[in-house]
Order: sequence, then C-alpha cells, then structure tokens
Amino acid sequence: PPAEKSEKIAELHKNIRPYVPEEFQSNPIYAAPSKEQGEDAKAAKQARREHRAAMAVAAKATLNRRGRDAENAGHPVQKKSRK
Repeated sequence: PPAEKSEKIAELHKNIRPYVPEEFQSNPIYAAPSKEQGEDAKAAKQARREHRAAMAVAAKATLNRRGRDAENAGHPVQKKSRK
C-alpha cells in the first residue's frame, strides 16, 4: 500500500479505530503512528491553526477598514419621498 500522510495515520488511529469492530482493529491501517509521524501530524495541525488565526485577524481588519472607508467616502444619499 502507498505511504500515507502522518496526519491521516494519526486520525485513523485516534478517531476511527475505536468504532471499528474488534476483528478489524488489528489491520495495519489502524496501527498507532510512530513517534515521528505523531510529531509531524501535531506540527502540521498547529501550523494550520496558526494560519487560520492569522487569516481571521486579517479578515476582521479588512472588514473594519471597509466599514470606515464606506462612511468616509461617498456623499450621504437623501431619501426620496414616495408619492
């Protein structure tokens, strides 16, 4: 079988294996990740979390900036009365 990503191996062992019937739990697919694979998976997850946090901060800053620019730019539009 092809080599799997460290994250996938860790996920299969931790999240999926408990729900697999006893007779299939010994399958190599559900084997515990090696120490190196576990560290790689943890580092990838942490990097992804940090990236998401940075993107959320950037999105919030952009949203706030858009609101200020809209208030300062343009002229106030007066409502037209309906007849």
